[in-house]
Amino acid sequence: MSGSGIGFPPSATMFFCIGAQKAGTSWLHALLARAPGVHFSRNKELHYFDVMAGAGAGTLGMRVDIARTLAGKLKARTGPGNRAALTQLRELCELLEIYTGPDKGPARHDAYLSYLLQGWSGQPVVGDITPAYAVLKRRHFAEMADIGRARFLFVMRDPVARMWSQIRMAASMELGADAGAGPLGDACRARAEDLARSGRLPRVERADYIRTMTELEAAVPAERILYCFYEDLFTPGTIARICGFLGIEPVAPEGPEPVNPGRDIPLPGDLDELLRVGLSRQYRTIRARFGDAVPAAWAG
Repeated sequence: MSGSGIGFPPSATMFFCIGAQKAGTSWLHALLARAPGVHFSRNKELHYFDVMAGAGAGTLGMRVDIARTLAGKLKARTGPGNRAALTQLRELCELLEIYTGPDKGPARHDAYLSYLLQGWSGQPVVGDITPAYAVLKRRHFAEMADIGRARFLFVMRDPVARMWSQIRMAASMELGADAGAGPLGDACRARAEDLARSGRLPRVERADYIRTMTELEAAVPAERILYCFYEDLFTPGTIARICGFLGIEPVAPEGPEPVNPGRDIPLPGDLDELLRVGLSRQYRTIRARFGDAVPAAWAG
């Protein structure tokens, strides 16, 4: 390939799952990791291209902060006391090295590919599932497409259900795991109302499927893009379709339960209506394009 000094294996195909966030990508990763034809790195979400594009500063900062915390746990002593922290620190430092390549030139992705390909043993597909890539622009997708004739999967979920899941996750992280249902529900309501009434909801990048599709299709040939729906993801038919797209044998799904489902806070009717209005363009455009393929659960 032209994008890297060390080269991507000519016998393999690169596979990017670029989202959407809260649309079953952790479940999909766990499923495909069992496929003999797919290789993943040790980390599910590498957050390489979003960080390098300037869209993942928070992720990079968090990883550096964790490394500092782990280093701070080390004691000037012998014996096994430092072993756990050193193991975690070593693994994190190896991950952080993916960001150390040059800004330009044929070797700019070498550090990323070196980490990604650790343990690769000839599998025909090499994968990177990072939902944050959905916010990237066409020039970034074009660069990604140059790696191993890359194929791209984008999983869409009912816009309101996906947004409510994202809101619940953010509120849970802010309040902590011990927060009661009442305070958590109040925090979710405050976030939803602020997004809708401030006019920011239609501009939330991770909620804007149309923007992601437009940027992706401007850079990547149609035959290397697959769109699926979260509501159908956990079925043998959809998994067979994804595996066929990747050129591997189908993997049998092991149940419909998503990984990391989050706290279950019901969406009040008034907030449902508020979010649905703010995301109405997503519903209209996706229905116009995909027609009857849009799941019935997209009731808005």
